[in-house]
Amino acid sequence: MSSRNIPQTECASALSLADLLTIIGASTLPERKRQELSSAVRTASRALGKSPDNVPADARLLASRLKHVAPAAMGISRGRWNNVRSLLRTALTLIQPISPGRHRNDVLPEWRALSNQLSRSDKIALSRVLRFCSARGISPNAVTKRAFDDYHLHLERSLLKRPGETFAMTVRAWQRAEVAIVGWPQIGVSIPDRRRHWVLKWDRFPQSLSRDCQKWCDRLAGRDLLEDEDGYAPFRPVRPATLAHREWQVRAFASALVRMGRDPATLTSLSDLVEIDAFKTGLRFFLDRDGGKPTTAIADLASSLKAVARHYVCVEPDRLRRMGKIIGRLSPGRRGLTETNSTRLRPFNEQENVAALLTLPQELMRQARRHRNARRGAVRAQMATAIEILLMAPIRKRNLVSLDIERNLVRSGQNGALHIVISAEEVKNREPLEHPLPPESADLIETYIEKFRPHLTSTRNDTSLFPGIGRGPKNQSFFGTQISQTIRAYTGLRVNPHLFRHLGAKLHLDAHPGDYETVRRVLAHRSIQTTSDFYTGLETSAAARHFDKTILNLREESSAKGPKGMKTKTRRTKKPEQGK
Repeated sequence: MSSRNIPQTECASALSLADLLTIIGASTLPERKRQELSSAVRTASRALGKSPDNVPADARLLASRLKHVAPAAMGISRGRWNNVRSLLRTALTLIQPISPGRHRNDVLPEWRALSNQLSRSDKIALSRVLRFCSARGISPNAVTKRAFDDYHLHLERSLLKRPGETFAMTVRAWQRAEVAIVGWPQIGVSIPDRRRHWVLKWDRFPQSLSRDCQKWCDRLAGRDLLEDEDGYAPFRPVRPATLAHREWQVRAFASALVRMGRDPATLTSLSDLVEIDAFKTGLRFFLDRDGGKPTTAIADLASSLKAVARHYVCVEPDRLRRMGKIIGRLSPGRRGLTETNSTRLRPFNEQENVAALLTLPQELMRQARRHRNARRGAVRAQMATAIEILLMAPIRKRNLVSLDIERNLVRSGQNGALHIVISAEEVKNREPLEHPLPPESADLIETYIEKFRPHLTSTRNDTSLFPGIGRGPKNQSFFGTQISQTIRAYTGLRVNPHLFRHLGAKLHLDAHPGDYETVRRVLAHRSIQTTSDFYTGLETSAAARHFDKTILNLREESSAKGPKGMKTKTRRTKKPEQGK
């Protein structure tokens, strides 16, 4: 069967992978090829945890779903998984056009003559689009922006992991070629801007508003030298990242009022933002953007504005009370973990998942020692070290990435036990941290520092445990993503660095239900109330298992005693008489 017999408009929306299997079976392809394609389709379905009947045969949808699959969790090697994706892509071409790979068809001589003048990197970046145009007979003289848009659409339909990034790379290379290569088609391609530019810049508002906001930020940062009437600074200085977020919140809220019809010229000070009608109108804008559903971000924004009203504008108590009621409706007071964190912890009710994560650092270090590429092996050892620290000392991501060999890794005692020591100034809640590490963890960290870390930095006198490009530690966001992706690839589990804090609490409470004090000390919570608010009920599964075990034991004892507590008599079987 050919794709010509299937309406192209219905392929993505109407057909499933079960239909695709039928089409493969009825095609004129060689028997071996049909078997390979069918196997790939079934493997993809199994990776998604669904039957082929319930998976749409839509390349774009499949690409977004399959990029989250961890082949190791399915017992499939990375090479085999790459083959599955390639074969699935081939199978999908039977029902809809798919963007050709870089090496699927030849390039027209006109394109080859121009591309020979490109740098090696730009030649690679443009090879896919040049083959795309060549396959459709589009020469350099005939290419248009419409053809480039078609290419973009085909990338979106492909099984590429990141089609948007591929298109952006192609556009940048094309733009360089327009400047550097004589005769290169000048069609004015650009990267689509998907950002939402609804937050206005300060120059759209009166200068008095931005000056007022700056004064508020100076106070939050502790740059305001004036003290309150009691002689104490009204705030503990906030961190730079928090300060930038508070400034953005004020500007975003003012922009929301403008989007709701307010003249920006009437917003002259922070007091204009915390009028009760303006407070409601601005929050309504954010609620409408989220489909009328309150979120943590909206509640945090409302609370920040209430702080402005209370500590800076000094509004009357009645207005503060009304603002507080609104905030209460936006955040009804949830206790415990978020639904996302609870969902991600649930797999750790299974012992094999716990074992997979606990043994991962040693497995990564074993692979690092055997890796042929020194730098890649060092990265693997770095991930092993980071995961081991998070398991044994569940610190926050910011503290993890900032660990310094000389400042934070301390030897103490006669046996030279290794401790992770972090001062109060470095910790979010200003509580100092000290985590003694077991010998096996200390050995793993020292192996990483002595054998692998030198391959990850060329900067002298840089004592960062996890060095980045140049001097200093790695980028915090990138490092967190790298850790999460490593865990996902090897175990199939979704674990980000912060989840280790919740996981440590769960594993301890599973073994010792109700022991919140130990969890509080390890996580450095100031109050036991904070710990219990977060983790009350986290050990429910373990408690249920203990409860079930008690009931089963009682049932077994009851069965042995019989009804009304009487022991059951063993029936004797009458021996048959001799000769009968």
